Amino acid sequence: MTRACRTLPATLAVLGLASCHRAEPPLPPAHPHYVVGAPYEMGGVWQYPREDFGYRQTGLAVADPDQTPYITADGEQYDPQSLTGRHATLQLPAIVTVRNMENGRELTIRLNDRGPEERGRLVGLTPRVAALLGIGTNPVQVEIIGHEAENEQLAEALPGGQHLDVSAAPVDQIRAESLDRPGSGGTVVAAPAGAVGTTDVSALMRDLPPDVRQGYVQGGMLWVDAGTFSTQRYAHVAAARTGGRVIPVQERGRALWRVHVGPFTNVAGADRALDQLLGDGMTGARIVVE
Repeated sequence: MTRACRTLPATLAVLGLASCHRAEPPLPPAHPHYVVGAPYEMGGVWQYPREDFGYRQTGLAVADPDQTPYITADGEQYDPQSLTGRHATLQLPAIVTVRNMENGRELTIRLNDRGPEERGRLVGLTPRVAALLGIGTNPVQVEIIGHEAENEQLAEALPGGQHLDVSAAPVDQIRAESLDRPGSGGTVVAAPAGAVGTTDVSALMRDLPPDVRQGYVQGGMLWVDAGTFSTQRYAHVAAARTGGRVIPVQERGRALWRVHVGPFTNVAGADRALDQLLGDGMTGARIVVE
């Protein structure tokens, strides 16, 4: 991290002790583990982490503004050049595909931290991921698609997982080792020979390849989702209160009703509407792209 150079006494400068570079304190060792976590407040909004191995959602992405090294929520070392990202509620780590809906580029990354702090943003991306996907200074629409098999394997094999297989390696036999190559931005989880799923999990915890795929471009408008209701009458009450409209949906075989406010032609308009709804007590409001 670049710091401003302090002015030191002339005697120190003469002795050659003045310097514009101060070493950062060393980071603690990386210990990758599986975590869901308790509810927490971020940016004035309560978040409720939960496991979801078939997650699919649209929203807005933002590049990480701060690139200072730190330890992520799942125990990895943050690297701005790694193919990783942040999410408010998904289990960590989570393998996901992020797609820029405006240009069709898509990339598989590993979510390993909580965030982003900006309200109304679905996912935070490292500068490298943002560049590969063509995300500039303004957020763009993205879609996250779950990788069920890989994520279930991570939950079963990593320390802290709640779905450990009885035949898996004991937690105290799993160790974290730093990758040797510069800029790797991650760690590899290694278990003893013969442990169930060792090879696959180790591969998943390595840096993912920067294989940008050209998917389809999907247009869409910005809306603010004011909430999802299991009773149509309550949905109409919320729509009348927010000035939105009721949209019937099917979710895992259940009939539900969502209240959408908008549409909005730009991010600034959606942000203003989101802030108003959150201020009015609609704590589950979020920005979506449809």
